[in-house]
Amino acid sequence: MIRKIILLIAVGSLLFGAMVGYLIGYLTYQPVIRGYKVQVSSLSAQVATLEQTSSNLRQTISTQQTQISSQEAKISAQEAQIAAQEVRIAEQEAQISTLTLEKDNLQSELEKAEVKLKDYKKRLFDAKQELSSVKDRLNDVLSITVTQHYQWVYGWNRWDWILPIPLSAYVEYKEKPRPFSPSYWVDMATDPGDDYYIDRMVQQINEAALEKRFTEIKKLNFVAAFVQSLPYTVDAETTPYDEYPRYPIETLFDRGGDCEDTSILVAALLHRLGYDVALLLLENAQHMAVGVVVPDTYGYYYDYGGKHYYYLETTGEGWEIGQIPPDITDTSARVYPLEA
Repeated sequence: MIRKIILLIAVGSLLFGAMVGYLIGYLTYQPVIRGYKVQVSSLSAQVATLEQTSSNLRQTISTQQTQISSQEAKISAQEAQIAAQEVRIAEQEAQISTLTLEKDNLQSELEKAEVKLKDYKKRLFDAKQELSSVKDRLNDVLSITVTQHYQWVYGWNRWDWILPIPLSAYVEYKEKPRPFSPSYWVDMATDPGDDYYIDRMVQQINEAALEKRFTEIKKLNFVAAFVQSLPYTVDAETTPYDEYPRYPIETLFDRGGDCEDTSILVAALLHRLGYDVALLLLENAQHMAVGVVVPDTYGYYYDYGGKHYYYLETTGEGWEIGQIPPDITDTSARVYPLEA
């Protein structure tokens, strides 16, 4: 029992001591604990503030990083543009260098051309002087009148005629266009430009017919004999052309020609004498002659427009009105009257 009391007293003492110690400790450390709590609360507030500040800073940093990335992208694009511009600048500099070289070459060529031009101008001046001199000499030549002589036999008589032809008139006709269609050869036979020379020949024909008292038939044959006496020439041998129809004045000046040349001349003479005359084109025979409407005659003729155009050969000698070479008697002909 005593032991229990002693034990209780001991336990009570211990509990009392513990309570006293706790009380003393509590009273001693409670202010400290409250100070720590205040500090912890203050620190917690500071931490919250710092966390908010940190969050704001992170957001600001994120925004700035986005802006930096955008700026970097712009800078990268600008750098690419600068690089492209540098490439273009390099290309332009190369072009400038090439153009400068070309300019220098052109300048050199220009200087050479100016020297040549100066030389050409001098040569042109000399050529003009020479041309002027040649023109003067040519005018002197063209002012020459060539007197052509014609000799032939008809009716047991020898005829000797002359016809003065200015060289300028001959050259004028040589420069005329050459119509190669027979329908245009009618215009050549009736061209008024050489009427003066045709009329000179017609005058001599009429004087001879009056002197010898020719009938109309003999007068026709007289004209034919005159033209038939002219030498037959081939165009390819006497001109630069295979076919070269001549105006009457050309045939008179050249004193010859082929079948279309002499036919055009005979047609022109007979037309001026007042005859109804036509050019006859015998295509299959590659030949041309003249057809004449004349009464009181006979022989070979072609019908056209209700008229008899009697055949008159203009090449070779001895052919009279109505006579046709045997090898072309069956040949058809195109008839081209001088009076449409």
